[in-house]
Amino acid sequence: MKTCFLFLAAIGLVLLPATSPAFDDVQIMPSRIKLDSSKARGKHNTNSESKDIAYTVQVNSSSFKELTNVTVKYKIFYQVAELGSKSDPEIKLSAGSHTIPSLLTNKPVVFETDAIKLEKAALDPGWHFVNGASPTAQDKVVGLWFKAFDSTGKQIGEYCNLNGATKSKKWED
Repeated sequence: MKTCFLFLAAIGLVLLPATSPAFDDVQIMPSRIKLDSSKARGKHNTNSESKDIAYTVQVNSSSFKELTNVTVKYKIFYQVAELGSKSDPEIKLSAGSHTIPSLLTNKPVVFETDAIKLEKAALDPGWHFVNGASPTAQDKVVGLWFKAFDSTGKQIGEYCNLNGATKSKKWED
């Protein structure tokens, strides 16, 4: 009787339907890279620097089976400051997605996001703005948000690093 029960239990485990991917089956790890940079002497006693950045994103699967057609959607929030302005910097968004045809356990896939141009400008030493604005202005990334979805649209992974003015942002497609 005991042997029969164990045999039926073993068959039941074999016949169980394949489970769908879980929320934490995919890990997302972004790393910032600098693509290009340039410096220039501007008009009216200013210096400026411009750099193009992007993120390389490593996607790992901890699932014990192959995941197909995994879509990673991303949003990169960045501030754009204007030299000579006393107003708060504007927050802009760069969004995109990347589809991974096949994601296997212990075989990470790496892709690159679209480039973002960040600028930095400053007045020469000894100069100031009459309106009292800061003599420097610098654009900067203020938030990263990545989500991974399986082929049915179910979310199977997330990386979120929001700070400052972007903490209250909600994910909207």
